This record gives sequence, structure tokens and C-alpha cells, in this order.
Amino acid sequence: MSAITPNSQPGSRMWAGEALALICALVMLAAFLFMPWYELNVDEDGAGGGMISGYRIAADMGGDLDLAGRASHMFLIVVPLAAISALVMAGWGLLAPQYERRLPGLILLVGLAAVGYYYGAFFFENRAQSVDAIAFTGSGYYVALFAALGLIVQVVIPRPGVTLNVSLSPLALPPIGEARAWWGWPFVWARGLLRWLGAVVGWLLAPVQRALSGTPTLAFLLGIWAAVELERRAADPLARLLEFRRDRPPGLFGATKLLEPFSDLDFSGILAPFFPAPSDNYDAPLRSSWDAISQLVKAFTNAMTTQDPRNPGFFDVLGDVVIYDLLIYIIPIIIVALLFKALSNRLLLRLPFWGGISLQLIVLYLAVDSWGSLSDYRELVLIYMGVNIMLSVSLNLVNGYMGEFSVGHAGFMAVGAYVASVLTMWLFTDEKVFGDAVLSVPGWGLTIGFFIALIAGGVAAALAGLLVAFPSFRTRGDYLAIVTLAVNFIVTGVINNISAVGGPRGLNGVPLWTDLRWIFFMTVLSVIAIYNLVSSTFGKGIIAVREDEIAAELMGVHTRRVKLVAFLVSSFIAGMSGGLFAHVLAYVNPGVFGIMKSTEALVMVYLGGMGSISGSVIAAVLFTILIEAFRPLAVLKWVVIPLILILLMLYRPQGLFGFREINLNLKGTPESPSQRSEKEGAVDDAVAD
Repeated sequence: MSAITPNSQPGSRMWAGEALALICALVMLAAFLFMPWYELNVDEDGAGGGMISGYRIAADMGGDLDLAGRASHMFLIVVPLAAISALVMAGWGLLAPQYERRLPGLILLVGLAAVGYYYGAFFFENRAQSVDAIAFTGSGYYVALFAALGLIVQVVIPRPGVTLNVSLSPLALPPIGEARAWWGWPFVWARGLLRWLGAVVGWLLAPVQRALSGTPTLAFLLGIWAAVELERRAADPLARLLEFRRDRPPGLFGATKLLEPFSDLDFSGILAPFFPAPSDNYDAPLRSSWDAISQLVKAFTNAMTTQDPRNPGFFDVLGDVVIYDLLIYIIPIIIVALLFKALSNRLLLRLPFWGGISLQLIVLYLAVDSWGSLSDYRELVLIYMGVNIMLSVSLNLVNGYMGEFSVGHAGFMAVGAYVASVLTMWLFTDEKVFGDAVLSVPGWGLTIGFFIALIAGGVAAALAGLLVAFPSFRTRGDYLAIVTLAVNFIVTGVINNISAVGGPRGLNGVPLWTDLRWIFFMTVLSVIAIYNLVSSTFGKGIIAVREDEIAAELMGVHTRRVKLVAFLVSSFIAGMSGGLFAHVLAYVNPGVFGIMKSTEALVMVYLGGMGSISGSVIAAVLFTILIEAFRPLAVLKWVVIPLILILLMLYRPQGLFGFREINLNLKGTPESPSQRSEKEGAVDDAVAD
């Protein structure tokens, strides 16, 4: 075992990290100003060659120098700015009377920005300009690069009060005498290597984590909003530089692009020779299957590696996507969160609780709306996310908090979808199905009418939930699961036999009234309602039923009323999500709300964790992104996604956040007594001076 643990006391001073950062900053600045940086192009007469410094390149505003690529040198100013910033922060760390815990993380960000410039310059020269950048660079270029790497390395030097442990024991192979098959050793070693790499990454990011500790959620939301606005203005040139040929800017943080190289994989030819169609004839099924496997392996290898400039491989796309997400999202969010950390904390401490919550919801909506407005596809994905959040949170109330096992939640979604669609089409729109509109109202009246239709759909779904609530008084577990599954089939079967709403053909012509504002409002309302319910005294009775129904009954909990309310609320929210879902598709069909939809709701609940609202929200977002990211795989995505879920259930059966919530800093962090005493002491010293 190997561990890295500094032997410093909280009150001691250790200058090694600041000294290294100071030296690296001075070296960067000297290399930029005085050392040879780049070689001038030689003209037709053979004149004009020679090495010039980085300062001359950055000062060449008029373009007098003949450089191979102008665009990459426009950002050369990053080097002196990074050097000066690191110089100031390292000097402050050496001269400050007390140790500043944020300085290593901030210097790390400066070093990452400088190294990012170097990578971007080489990338632009070699790929966009088709120029061999290495042949033109001088010694100053590499000296400044190694100095920038030193700004990153300084973060691993021990600081006062910081303990970092990196254990190498997971890499140790099991002893020979241990009862483990020899073929299992590579898997054990690979798992240990992954754990060790995760520990190293966590160790390197520890300063950033310490700097972000205690940051209010409001600061992160401001960072997300700033990152989205940055993407609005800088995404297109950056995507063009990274050669994103389609979907600029990338739709889902570049996730959809990662699997595009695998869209041509064909698995159908492997088993087709052994189970041929009547029109197919295979003379040698085994050889045909082997040829299909060989073609599949070849196609997979080509998809992983670079094919040609128009068809990049997975690793090429992965590098581009990581660069894009770092420059557009991760780094700006961290910087803005650190800048607004103190201001957000003071603001939240002065505002009342619901005032702070309302402010954060407004900032969240601005960020979501700005992100979705960049393309119609993004807005549609956000709408699906909201519908899935409502569906998973409502089902978690029954399956997670009350401990029942409902598997037919899509049936209540279907009731709400059809009731809301029929009301809006019959009352407010001119359609062939129901004829002219019964009511003629202005624009604001349509908004109120749509809200009433959603409420009516939720009420109808709640009444349908009684078909499950009453049997739950006498059945639990697998038997209740059979009842809920039967209710799902009953609902879809009844809709299939109602010709007035289209029967099995579905209902077409539903108005497209669901937009991002409706989804955001209804999703937030549903999450707050479920949270207040489970946090109330009545909600404790729901949890008591999950733990032991007989004991809860003996303690005075009216278990039947608790079950009835839980099923009604869950079905009501599911019905409203169905109404929103119908008004974004413009078409509803009973087949959409079958067992597959109920299974998706179960997957989101168990992926996020039972009895966790934040887990259901995150799982719904992740599941929606997974479905869209794996879309290039076509039918194969329904093989990959279940495999991911199987692995999750094997290694983390409780889900991501089983029976616990994410600790969001929504109220701000009050100052500790030590911090207040330090401030009061500083004020007293200033008054004495």
C-alpha cells in the first residue's frame, strides 16, 4: 500500500507549492518575452526566415508577420495572462498572513487554461490548417509548455490541513492459494486499475473540490446559465474548429456524436443463416455466420479508430467532445460558481426561505430555456425529461416511499392523456374528429383551458387509481403487481374499443400546446408536492407502512387512508404527465401506454433509488439522455441499455441514491463562530490602527 499524507500541522506554513507556481509563472513569462517561439515562413526568394518570440507574434496586430496560421495566434495572449495570474496568486500565497485554501485550485485552473491553449494551437495548425506545427515551433514554446504543466503539478504538493490518500493495493493480484480461477485475475486487476485511476483523478481534483465545498446551489445555477450563454455565442466557431460537420452546436453535450461511428454495425447476419427466412437460402450457414462475425469485428474496429476526415472514429470524437464540454460547460461553470460563491451565500442568508427558492427556480428556468432555445431538438428533449421526471417521481411515491410494487403506471398516464386531449380538441379547437370548437375564447383563455384540461386528466387518472388503491388494502408485493398490470391492460383495452377516440388507430389532431414553460411549471409543482407530502406528518405514515404495516396500524396510522391518498396523488401526477405528453406528440395511441412505458417508469425509479426524489429526478434525466444518445444504434440500443441496468443492479442494487437525498445548499451556509471571530478581530485591528 502506498499513501500520500502530508505531515503538516494546520498552523504551519509550507511554501513549496507556491514557490513552484511562482517559478513556473516567471519561466512562462520569460519564455514568452525573450525566447524563440515560432519560425517565420520563408518567401519565394528564400528570405524572411528566422525564429521570433511569442511577444512579437502577439504584438503583430497589423499582420505584418507572415505566419502559417493566424487564427491560432490570436489566442496567444492566453500565455502571458496565465503567467501573470499565476504570478499574482503565487505571490499572494507567499505573502498572505494566513494560508489560502483556494489558491492551489485557482492556479490549477490557470494551468489547465494554458495547456488547453497549447493543445488547441497544435490541433488547429495540424488539423484545420493542415500544417506541421512541430516543424515551426521553437524552444520557448516547449519551455512555456512545461512551465504550464508545472502550474498543474503544484496542486499535488501537500498543503496545511490537507490529507490525500491514494492506495495502490487494488492493483495487487490475488494470491495463488486463494480460491479464484486463474482466468479471473485479469478482471480483478482491471477493476483494481480502474479504482486506482479513479483515486488518482479524485486526488488531482481535490483542490477544486475543496474550493467548491459549501458553494450554494444558486452559484452553480448562475454558472450553468453563464455556460449556456457562452455556448450561444461561441459554440458555432468552436464546433467548426473541432470539425463537427452536423448538429452544430452538439445537441446533448456531444453525447449523440460519440456513438455515430457505430451506427453501421449489423448483427443480423450472425444468426440469420441458422434461422433463415422462407425467401433466404444459405448453402453454408456456419461459414456465412463466421463471415458476418468477421465483418462485424472489422466494422467495430473501424468505428473505434480514425477512418477518414469525414468519418472520424470513436476516440477522435471522444477527444473533440471532451474538449467542447470542458471549454463550454465545465470550466465556465466552476469559474462562475467560485466567483459568485460568497455573493450568493450572503444573498440567500438575507432572503426568506421561499424567496431564495423562487430566485433559484427563476435562474434555473432561464438556464434551461436558454439551452433549449438553441434548437428545437433540445427543447423536445427537455420536454421529454420533464414528463419522465413527473412519471418517475409519482411512481416512487408508491414503490419507494410506501413500499408497494406497482407495474402498471402507464395506464394512469393513458387516462390523463386521452381525457386532456379530448377536452382540448372538443372545447377549444376545430378538428375533424369532434367538429367545431364548443367554446370561443381569447389567447389567455386557451392557457386557462389547457390548465383545466390537465387537471381534469389528472382527476380522471386519480379515479382510475382507485382500481389499484382498493385491492391494495388486502394484497401486497407480487399480488399487487399483478393487479396493477391488469389495470394497465384494462385501460388500454377499453381505449382500444372506444371508436369515438380512434380506437386502436389512435387520436390524431391533438393541439401542440405543451412547451418548455408548461413542462417546467408542472414538473416543479409535482416535485414540490411530492416532497411536501413525504416530509409531512402524514407522509411519515406512508413510510411507516413501508417499514411494517401491522406495526404502523398498531401505532395509530390509518393505513387504508394512507394507501388511498398515496395512490390518488401518484395517479393524479401521472395523469397530468400524460396530458402534457399527448400535447407534444399531437397524436396518442393506446400502444404508446403499454407495458413498455410502465417498464420505463420502473427503470427510472430503480435506477435513481427507492425513496429518493432527487434520485428519481436525476435518473429521469439520465435515462432520457441515454435513450437519445443511443439513438444511432437503432434497435441495438434496447440491448445496450438493459445491459447497463443489469450491471447497475448487480453492483449497486439500491440505485444511485437509495433512500437518501442529495444535500443541496439551497439556504446558504451561515458563518461559523471561528469565521465570525476572525472577522471581528480583523475589524478591531483596523479600528486600532
